[in-house]
Amino acid sequence: MRIAGGACKKRSLKVPKKGVRPTRGIVRAAIFNILGDMIKEAEVLDIFAGSGALGIEAVSRGAKGCVFVDNNTRLLRENITRLLTGKDIRIITADFRTALRRLKNRNFDVIIADPPYNRNYVQCVLEHIDRYHLLKKEGIIVIEQSRDEKFSTPEKYSKLKEKRYGDTTVSFFVYRDH
Repeated sequence: MRIAGGACKKRSLKVPKKGVRPTRGIVRAAIFNILGDMIKEAEVLDIFAGSGALGIEAVSRGAKGCVFVDNNTRLLRENITRLLTGKDIRIITADFRTALRRLKNRNFDVIIADPPYNRNYVQCVLEHIDRYHLLKKEGIIVIEQSRDEKFSTPEKYSKLKEKRYGDTTVSFFVYRDH
């Protein structure tokens, strides 16, 4: 797997051989094409970071910094050490619910979540982001989920866009109410 754009373009990432579903390159490229200049100087939160592909892509494309959250961060740490030395990076090794609670009232410009498919995590992630006030006004949430996963959008968020890529759906939400 390689970074699709920015300063780290074409640099490779280490990914686990099994037990994960890394975001395909075409989906990552599409996400960042949609985000466009919103990623420049953004504070980013990458939930269910895995190898770090989405957060590293964000920093590669000009994000100011990124907080990565995952239960297993061994490969994530290796990738960050190789690709993002000297950048504003924080890694939280914890369950996403615990990590989001720890980040309470820290506001991000962009939050990216790529939870395991069909485990009802999408609804829980959206509720925790709202409960702990993690997104700046007009901030963007990008959620990658199974196209079959059902969830409801919290009142304070508006769906900007939804794109399908095979069995994957990527939803973009904006926070409009404080």
